[in-house]
Amino acid sequence: MASLNSRTAVCVICLEKPKYRCPTCRVPYCSVTCFKKHKEECNPVKKKGTVAPVNPRSEENKDDDASVADFLNSDEEEDRVSLQNLKNLGESATLRSLLLNPHLRQLMVNLDQGDNKAKLMRACMQEPLFVEFADCCLRIVEPCQRRDS
Repeated sequence: MASLNSRTAVCVICLEKPKYRCPTCRVPYCSVTCFKKHKEECNPVKKKGTVAPVNPRSEENKDDDASVADFLNSDEEEDRVSLQNLKNLGESATLRSLLLNPHLRQLMVNLDQGDNKAKLMRACMQEPLFVEFADCCLRIVEPCQRRDS
């Protein structure tokens, strides 16, 4: 299981530093005790093929939110970043220097803590600094595919 490195992530029960995520709804928790408390009120994320309640939002936003939710909850092997690529991300001097920028860090915190990830991601992708960060990550994780495009 991937570790939770974010300084802003906290256990949903006790607000301590989390080590795990709920397999059902993906919220962070730190211990078995907190997980048991959380499980009593766990709100599962809708899976593919389930019927969602009618929502008054526009069709465009619904499609974006669904695709982001599907991606974030995907357990497909092809959607995972290899351990070697994660290590490469951690060792990138270019990526480190970008992450020193407080504006980029705040954008990422807002994205991580936001409720509407699809909308926030669209807004972040309008920021040249965030696009530079995303491109840098992609060059590291998918070097062959990025050279072709």
